[in-house]
Amino acid sequence: MATTLTSTGVSFGQYTSTTRPTGISQGHIIYNTDRKGLEIYDGSNWVALENDAPFLYRQIIAYGYVYGGYKSSSPWTNVNKMTHSTDGCADLGNLLQYAGAYVSGFCNRDNAFLFGCDGTWPGTSTQTSSFNMRNDTTLTASTNHNMTASRNDSGCAFKEHDFGYVCGGGSSQIDVFNGSTETMYAATSGFTTGSYAGDSTYQYGCSTISDEHKSLVNLHPQFFKIDHPTSTGSSCSTFAGTLSSCGQQKGINSKVGKGWFGANGTYSGGYILNRWEFATETNLGTVNKPMGNCGEENFDMGQSHQYCMGHYDGAQNNRTWKFYYNTESGTELTASGSIRSGVPGGSSGHCAWRD
Repeated sequence: MATTLTSTGVSFGQYTSTTRPTGISQGHIIYNTDRKGLEIYDGSNWVALENDAPFLYRQIIAYGYVYGGYKSSSPWTNVNKMTHSTDGCADLGNLLQYAGAYVSGFCNRDNAFLFGCDGTWPGTSTQTSSFNMRNDTTLTASTNHNMTASRNDSGCAFKEHDFGYVCGGGSSQIDVFNGSTETMYAATSGFTTGSYAGDSTYQYGCSTISDEHKSLVNLHPQFFKIDHPTSTGSSCSTFAGTLSSCGQQKGINSKVGKGWFGANGTYSGGYILNRWEFATETNLGTVNKPMGNCGEENFDMGQSHQYCMGHYDGAQNNRTWKFYYNTESGTELTASGSIRSGVPGGSSGHCAWRD
């Protein structure tokens, strides 16, 4: 017998193509016994989840991970896991093979990767750390995961779980990580490394935001757009506009057609976010950050909300916010079970996510 669906909840039930429920809202999921597969209602039609599901529903994000980063010149191998339904953050211990700070990363559906880990701070390396998000264990290190260019303070844009585009960090080369084969290869040149007067030690950061069809890359003061490939190619072009005040003001990703960049500040001093609409390539103005005076943030991505799990506000910390996409607002989480633990603080790490 099929489970009855309400207008406000998501339930699983068995239906045929002719007995699918009606009068329900967007986001309901059923099992179609005729075609033997899950389907989701997009507001107008029933769409097969495993084939042509809308971008928002191809993966229902349930967990976020924060990993790497540093405090007071000490980089971490630590990983914490955030459960999005409960705001519960749990220390998983030291899962990374190599410590990394001033890094970028990527995740496919099962594994998370951290690029530029050499065990020192700030670190310049081709080396990649990784762990399995399904069973929360360390992976075997592989040279296939390593970048083709040594980097310090890179950024990684992405096309869903298919490709990661590693940019900046002292190299004009774009390295592409194939999420299916878990291999790295050099793709496109053309980026410059970014610049910042008075900062000769680091590459001054690279922040990115990504959507279904394109990504924007901030190598301050240069900005670039990557048009996502349909197969293995990629297209990169200079982008005219101001997206972020600094590469250390990191980008917030979503699946709702928007991204957010820190609009002021550098390593800290950020109080507001630029609101970017991908479809029209328009800056919609600014909103306040849930926590001010910050930079070097560790941002994950979610379905309806996302988390910042550690940043720099004059010191590297584990302060956490929860940011809602629909209202473009959020709040700081202060309960001990909702913030990163196991390290005394960590900024300039990275985040991953899975269903």
